[in-house]
Amino acid sequence: MRAQEKPLFDYRPATVVIFNENDASSRELAEYYAKQRGIPAGNLVGLKCSSADMITREAFNSDIDRPLRAVFDQRKWWETARVGKDGLLAVKTTMRVFAIMQGVPMKIMEASHGKDPKTGQEITAPPMQQNAGSVDSDLAAFGVLERPINSVVNNPYFGSDKPFAETPLAPMFLVGRIDGPDKATAKRLIDDAVAVEKEGLYGKAYIDLAQKTGEGYKMGEDWLINAARMLELQGVPVIMDTWAPTLPKNYSMDDCALYLGWYTEHADGPFLNPAFRFRRGAVACHIHSFSAHILKTKDRHWCGPLLDRGACATLGNVFEPYLGLCANLDIFTDRLLKGFNLAEAAWGSTRGLSWMSVVLGDPLYRPFAKPAGGGDKKFAPDYKALRLAMQRWGKPEDAAALTENLGRAAESLKSPVIYEFLALHAQAGEKKAWPSAEPWFNKALEFSPAAEAKARVQFLMADALRRDGETKQAIKLLNALVEKNPSAPAAAAATALVQQIRESR
Repeated sequence: MRAQEKPLFDYRPATVVIFNENDASSRELAEYYAKQRGIPAGNLVGLKCSSADMITREAFNSDIDRPLRAVFDQRKWWETARVGKDGLLAVKTTMRVFAIMQGVPMKIMEASHGKDPKTGQEITAPPMQQNAGSVDSDLAAFGVLERPINSVVNNPYFGSDKPFAETPLAPMFLVGRIDGPDKATAKRLIDDAVAVEKEGLYGKAYIDLAQKTGEGYKMGEDWLINAARMLELQGVPVIMDTWAPTLPKNYSMDDCALYLGWYTEHADGPFLNPAFRFRRGAVACHIHSFSAHILKTKDRHWCGPLLDRGACATLGNVFEPYLGLCANLDIFTDRLLKGFNLAEAAWGSTRGLSWMSVVLGDPLYRPFAKPAGGGDKKFAPDYKALRLAMQRWGKPEDAAALTENLGRAAESLKSPVIYEFLALHAQAGEKKAWPSAEPWFNKALEFSPAAEAKARVQFLMADALRRDGETKQAIKLLNALVEKNPSAPAAAAATALVQQIRESR
């Protein structure tokens, strides 16, 4: 039985909704979230804390950590005991999830490490020994009651393929934050998650590589490549950009349900296009050391802009985490596809707690929990057909049956989505794939209704030619697109792609 078909654990009674009691809108959001998710009113916890984005370690301890411990004691939500060298731990808890509302601080600033007795100067903490961090990540280790603040707490859930509820990890909590650049965005995260779960998340995946393959960087590239393979094997159309720069600003990313990229400091490429919007319920992540450094922004760093453009969930870092302690996006993708909720997928793919990570979105959101093909048959029929086809004929030995059946489905539905998938799938593992892909690309062009969608298919055609060594033909195709309508946004993207090809020759 597939993991996503198992009966799902109901985390709602085990979810604590945390809000800022000094912020009326934070309380309002908490009550709205609890109502929409069916979380008991007794699970709401108001903390009298600052509304500032960043607080001191002392303020975290006095206004967040200790009051929350007191609530757990008073409401008998846990049992604690001393456990060997680990010190005081939660050994049993009825609560497993923290949903933090907008208005609660997100960052803990670096505290003094004292002064050098010889020079009298402030001591700078060596790497991996900072005490700054994410409020959320610190609360993920909430049950480690004597946790160190100058080092990472090992995440015992990292890499686990079990639902969190089935683990005995009482000291650990799943944490997610309902937040964003503004109040309207935060509320939308709740509405989108609840709405999309009714049918499931369908659309395309866009993977933007950075060609960072040197020592210390290759793992990030590998995460994205592995995630792309997983998605395609599940029938999700994957558009992968293999160039070092981000995708061009006016590159059409229609039906974007998943985005994974990395290494640019601020939102870039298609996300600078004011017309761009993610598909409802989209999960979007860009790896960068400071991706969530500022959240109340629509153009700086990554998490704020991605949420502003319609993403329903994203992962980020408030300060430098070092790459190995970022979320492993291949594990994250795998867990989402298996029906895990956002918080399970995020914390199950992150090696450290009490560090720099933040999970933005409804922690209970399960974008892929519904079996493919279920629900309303009129909803996303082409995307559902792809998922079902890959389940039935996705093995290499069934390649001919897959192509035949998807070809029939594409013809019946007149679906550019399926034709494009067939074109991309024809290139998998092939050195000279253009002859196999071209007929499918031509069909995708024929049935694509919008000019932007047609342009993107042509971009993919040019990339297929380029990867087969046919650079002249690729440039010719892109130049023709520019000449046809030089003032169109797609023309600017085509010009940028031509420049990339020329520089690589």
